[in-house]
Amino acid sequence: MNRALVSACAALAAAPLARPALAQLDFTPFAVEVRAGTAIPRGRLDELDAGVFGVSVGGDLTYHLAPFLGVYAGYSWTRFEGEAGLGEYRDTGLDLGVRLGVPTPLIPIDPWIRAGAVLHRFESVGTDDVDFESDAEWGYEVGAGIGLGFLPKFTLTPQASYVRYRVGTGGENELEVEYIKVGIGLRLRL
Repeated sequence: MNRALVSACAALAAAPLARPALAQLDFTPFAVEVRAGTAIPRGRLDELDAGVFGVSVGGDLTYHLAPFLGVYAGYSWTRFEGEAGLGEYRDTGLDLGVRLGVPTPLIPIDPWIRAGAVLHRFESVGTDDVDFESDAEWGYEVGAGIGLGFLPKFTLTPQASYVRYRVGTGGENELEVEYIKVGIGLRLRL
């Protein structure tokens, strides 16, 4: 009799905890995200007087292989204004990678990390440096963020990421493009 009573009490106590866990497992396979934010030049890009901050926008489509694992493909555009407002530096290209959600069954946030490859090109227009446009070059990105759900299929996603790749600027010169993006996105699960 005591065992049955203890089992019943344990089941009743655990019932409210099961609902949030089940909600995270109820997933749809696709998600679309758009985002905007600022970019902070680092390393050699910072030495080019590319300004203190740049502007970054992008978006991607994610296919979820499992509730907490997805692959993404997207496009991003980043612009840095040259020193004293003269000219600009632009970074554009494709982003491909893996997104891993961190299970949080008892709290209403969705932390995640992502890592992948970038196929970007870099150009300098109207700056003191020689104007140039690079070929598309491979590099990498890593990032993290959290999802804050406010409607059943919509999520706000504050996030930060680090992007790095190398381009030729003509002759034997190479430029290592690296920057940190900080922004916010709007994610729709389809």
